[in-house]
Amino acid sequence: MSLPQRNHFDIKSAAEYLGCSVSDLRYYLDEGMLRLAFPTRELWAVDTIAHEELSQSIQDAINRLPDPPDRSDLEKIKRKGRDVAHCPEFLYISGYHRKTALESVNESGRTIYHFEKFNGQHVNIWLDGSLISLSLDPREDGELNDTILPREELDRLKRETETEIEPELKPEAVSDDATKKVWRFRLPNQADDIAIAIVDYGNRYIKEKKGHRPTLKDLQGYMLLVGRDSLQLKYDSKGKDYIFGDKPLSERAFRTRYKNYLKPE
Repeated sequence: MSLPQRNHFDIKSAAEYLGCSVSDLRYYLDEGMLRLAFPTRELWAVDTIAHEELSQSIQDAINRLPDPPDRSDLEKIKRKGRDVAHCPEFLYISGYHRKTALESVNESGRTIYHFEKFNGQHVNIWLDGSLISLSLDPREDGELNDTILPREELDRLKRETETEIEPELKPEAVSDDATKKVWRFRLPNQADDIAIAIVDYGNRYIKEKKGHRPTLKDLQGYMLLVGRDSLQLKYDSKGKDYIFGDKPLSERAFRTRYKNYLKPE
């Protein structure tokens, strides 16, 4: 009989699944092309909330946490708990947080309370209405304890490497001459500082370019060039993260926000 497909892999079996060496797979992790994840099957009653959907006061409290925070620091940040907890099957770790944890090998481990969903959306985790974290410690194989590589993440890398041109870079995705559409960046219902920055600079770009809609790469380059100082923005080429002050935003999360905020009028 046929056996069920594996849903996640360790480092060695993931390399076999991709048809590459373990060294190649570590390179993909180091370059931010792949993300490790925590399986959540044992996180009973943990609730996952999108960071940008939190109230501004809670976002500010999270952003003011010391690095690393104590459990008591996290427990002080509270929100009204939902009747039913919602948590994705995997909580992904950005390249920035993986690198930070691995560089802390001589410490007693790092706590992480910023995660990503598969689509790159930035989320936090809560238990009984209090912010919580998971502990990151290096293990014998050089990666982080309790982390795996989900099949969906490996398949995503396969798809992306098979596609030579990103969808947003295709001419038909950026040319508005035929339709004469007017495009604007719009804030989500609950906007954090990063959302405000993306929308502000996106609309400034459109105004300066006389209505031309920027591609994702256009916008990222424009923000790095024009807003580097005012936004305290820098790009971490190793982790593939955009750092707004002390807030990392992965390439995938940036792409998701770009698509969600840019709307035709």
